[in-house]
Amino acid sequence: MGDSTDRIDETAVGNRYGEWFTRGLRGIGMRYVFSRRGLWVINTPYRRILGAAGITAQDRVLDLGCGIGNILIALAERIAFVHPAAGVDVSPDLIRIGRREIARAGLSVRIELQVAPATHLPFEDGMFDVVLTSHVLKHLDDEALLASFREVARVLRPGGRFLLWEFDKSPRSALLFWSARLTGLPPPFQLRTQAEFSRALRSTGFHRVVGLDAGFFLLPPVPRIALLATR
Repeated sequence: MGDSTDRIDETAVGNRYGEWFTRGLRGIGMRYVFSRRGLWVINTPYRRILGAAGITAQDRVLDLGCGIGNILIALAERIAFVHPAAGVDVSPDLIRIGRREIARAGLSVRIELQVAPATHLPFEDGMFDVVLTSHVLKHLDDEALLASFREVARVLRPGGRFLLWEFDKSPRSALLFWSARLTGLPPPFQLRTQAEFSRALRSTGFHRVVGLDAGFFLLPPVPRIALLATR
């Protein structure tokens, strides 16, 4: 699928992010940028991308790799979900911060977060109508990516939607690699093309994969891929 056969340790990635979010001035900055208030910075067109999934109040929604819950908070502020929206992340530190942010927003009864890896989701088959994930899949190696897609297909009902967006694998993404080297961010990652993601989705139970216009992202200003796959 990709051009890298290196293994990526999901737990180590989560621990690294946890350190960034909890230590010193960097932690303060990370908590702001990845909060609901900072969504416009790192997920500039997120409202339009989310709109492609047609999420309604009746939908059961899961955010895969939810971080500190920023997207779920933004969704729950606009949509009165009948069932609590769910989020999972491999980092206990991020889940702890996310629960605090959700409580501050007065949404504790409408959003539920728990610690879990993308490759082993703690939910029953067919439990969700929509699964979404943003800027998470680059931290999965090829084996883990396929395992994660199988898990998403398992927890989605037939006809359920999987919305994802991620950095694109392109010459223009070289900026991301250089910035990672200069700043120490992020931990090991593997970029993929839209074709690679599409093949992986179709091989794991998704019957329709549609490319979306990811739009302009403020930071970092490198290309993204956005896809909507149907179970």
